[in-house]
Amino acid sequence: MRALAVVTSSLFDKIEDSQKHLIEIDNLKIPIAFIEGNPPNFEADSAQYANLVLVKKSSFSLNYRDLGVIEGAWQQLNAEKNDTFYPIGSDFSGHVAAIGKNVTAFAVGDLVIGNCFYPESENGAVAGIPSNHSSKEYEIYHWGKLIKVPAYISSVEAGALSIGTQTANAMIRKANIKKGDNVLVTSITSNTSFFLLNALWNLDCNVYGLSYSGKNTEIVRDHFPFIKDVFSIKDNKISGKLLFDVVFDAFSDTYLSILSSKLNLNARYLTCGIFNQSSDKIKNIKPTNLPLLIANLMIRNVSFIGNCLGTTEDLVTGMETYKTNKLKIDSVFTDSDSLSDFITKTYNLGSDKFGKVVYQYT
Repeated sequence: MRALAVVTSSLFDKIEDSQKHLIEIDNLKIPIAFIEGNPPNFEADSAQYANLVLVKKSSFSLNYRDLGVIEGAWQQLNAEKNDTFYPIGSDFSGHVAAIGKNVTAFAVGDLVIGNCFYPESENGAVAGIPSNHSSKEYEIYHWGKLIKVPAYISSVEAGALSIGTQTANAMIRKANIKKGDNVLVTSITSNTSFFLLNALWNLDCNVYGLSYSGKNTEIVRDHFPFIKDVFSIKDNKISGKLLFDVVFDAFSDTYLSILSSKLNLNARYLTCGIFNQSSDKIKNIKPTNLPLLIANLMIRNVSFIGNCLGTTEDLVTGMETYKTNKLKIDSVFTDSDSLSDFITKTYNLGSDKFGKVVYQYT
């Protein structure tokens, strides 16, 4: 069984170069690598496994949130002298390899992904992301944390979609978009924004994009021709007359202060994340003029809505959109590729990525 993991320095030195990488998070260089291990024990007839499902992974992908998981794991492992590791990964697809005796929702062979419903529990399963270790080739889940994948979605596409699809469709549901609304999607080249744009495809509204640097925005406009215009923070060319009714913001600590004066009366500002997640970035955050920010929101009667993940229905609704608007996969990596190339493309270090990056087990 393979897994992508944060590893101790001693273990890192023993792994072949193509299967390891030093990932840079601010001033840290953290060793990650593919490691080999034993599949978990699963006794289908045992009461202990009655509500559980063993999944053999087909693919997985990393998200921005995984950088925080990687840093947190390294804080625990960096002083270790022995060979040890911490598997990582958020999104996955896989086939059911075995089921417990109480499980009726799945059969062996079904293609499944994680169901990240939040904040309410469902079917006896805890709310939230099913695993921080989803790169593990075999993993056991409570059946309530899984959902079947429709036949029109491939196992590669499925390995990239749970968190982004569930989050984006929850945000759009909460935004209550009306006909003719001006809708702005920030960080237009990010993965989160890609999922939002895919869900906005057929809505009757005016969609605009915002990028911090302005790089690589043309490819987004080509793929989503309904976007009316894309602005960049550096160019500062948003029309003074243009006000937004809805803002979808993946990194509110970057954009909220900048956009607070560009919101229409009764606007809805929805965010699902922050950019400054690492310990080093948090220490170096520039102070915000909070009274001015709050005043700008109050005088416009703006609703500020924080969003974490979504419901099962949000995930189901989101997957249905992929019947006609296929999930864009930038590239697929396998064990014949170098891990460094996978990480470089995943986190767009070459500034040439468009769509999700997936690792496929062969």
